[in-house]
Amino acid sequence: MNVKECLFVSLFFFHLIYFTKAMTRQQLKNSGKLMKKSCMPKNDVTEDQVGQIEQGKFIEERNVMCYIACVYTMTQVIKNNKISYDAVIKQVDTMFPPEMRDAVKAAAANCKDISKKYKDICEASYWTAKYDETAIKKTMTVMKNQCMPKNGVNNDKVGKIEQGVFLEDHNVMCYIACVYKAAMVVKNNRLDKDLIIKQIDVLYPTDLRVPAKKGVEKCFDLQYKYDDGCEGIFYSTKCLYESYPASFVFPPLAAHEILDALENVSDKRRLEND
Repeated sequence: MNVKECLFVSLFFFHLIYFTKAMTRQQLKNSGKLMKKSCMPKNDVTEDQVGQIEQGKFIEERNVMCYIACVYTMTQVIKNNKISYDAVIKQVDTMFPPEMRDAVKAAAANCKDISKKYKDICEASYWTAKYDETAIKKTMTVMKNQCMPKNGVNNDKVGKIEQGVFLEDHNVMCYIACVYKAAMVVKNNRLDKDLIIKQIDVLYPTDLRVPAKKGVEKCFDLQYKYDDGCEGIFYSTKCLYESYPASFVFPPLAAHEILDALENVSDKRRLEND
């Protein structure tokens, strides 16, 4: 991927209002709207400034930083003017489905000290919410590490899927299905088109969205030619790669495995500002 800064907002509503299942989607959307409605006027920001944060658009302005801090405050993860790791873990236990909690907690643990680099809570919140392409690739690894042992495959069998190497082995097929389940785009053992399109809109860089969606339209129904769910997902995925290899991402970008090492980005930005 030629992405300089594929960015997520850490842990909470900027992305999770679309995907988290522990609360209903409508509850999360309503909560997200209430927080935006409350925090935007408090920090004198407009929709143009903060409306695309979930698409990775972070404007480096003081009032935007404090808007993010306001949202974190409303999610109750700021205590005594600092981001509280314990409060984050509590929210994970409350909001995330059980099968996702360990991975998210591990990611949160990796970067729990990032906010300590900034005395100002607005800056700490802003930089905690933002990380680069390297961090995204690391979060993808979490899904691989979960699904490989579950399906009895090793890196020799599945390590080059993103380069178009699809071994027609049932364990490999179920590994791919497992990864898409972890990315929360599978329902009833089939890929769900609406969830995939939503993830593309939220998580993919702009230049990849159109070809990725074209691939989904072309390949989605192929899965129904196969009675076995693993087989169906495998051949739809293979079709996605063969149709638009430049926009193919595997493991897929996943909204729920958030917060990995931000240290390189944080240090770089601080050095630039010194």
